[in-house]
Amino acid sequence: MPGYRFTDDWYLTAQPQTARDLLRRVEDWPDWWPSSLSVEPAPPRDPRGTGEAWTFTFQTRLPYRMSFQADVVGEEPLGVDTTIVGRVRGEGRWRVLPVPGGSRIHFDWLVDPQLWWMRLLSPLARPAFIWNHQVLMAEGARGFADELDETLLEPPGCTPPLRSATLQVGAALGLLAGLVLLGRRVVGRSRLS
Repeated sequence: MPGYRFTDDWYLTAQPQTARDLLRRVEDWPDWWPSSLSVEPAPPRDPRGTGEAWTFTFQTRLPYRMSFQADVVGEEPLGVDTTIVGRVRGEGRWRVLPVPGGSRIHFDWLVDPQLWWMRLLSPLARPAFIWNHQVLMAEGARGFADELDETLLEPPGCTPPLRSATLQVGAALGLLAGLVLLGRRVVGRSRLS
């Protein structure tokens, strides 16, 4: 479980071009996304990029701030592809898709934590990191809809589900406990011999 793959969907009554235009004005994100502390232009790092790069800083629900740089490496009329460096490293992309009654904004993140403590805690703290991401993105969806004076058509969706991560950690801890007990049993038998 080294990295994280998050897919998020926001469904709202806004027209696709309207939604795209607001989302594309990344420097305005702090105006409507409370956890977005700042978005600043940055010198590009990715040589494949378009020359546009931004540094994002978010205050998460867990007691840390998440900062990363996103270099735009591809753009479509209703979407953007980026490479991510900073406290997480990987790729991010979003697309605005028309749906009956409005738009679906689809985010896809494939990132690896870079901070030593995140990497160390990741196997056990995975559910907390997933919950943190889900809460942050749900807040973004509500703020985005409010900024456009539109309505969310359904609650924001996120994958992976928190429950599956919790079950994975539970299974891993159960396996570890089983191995420890088995090891004790083997050591105990060898002492009796």
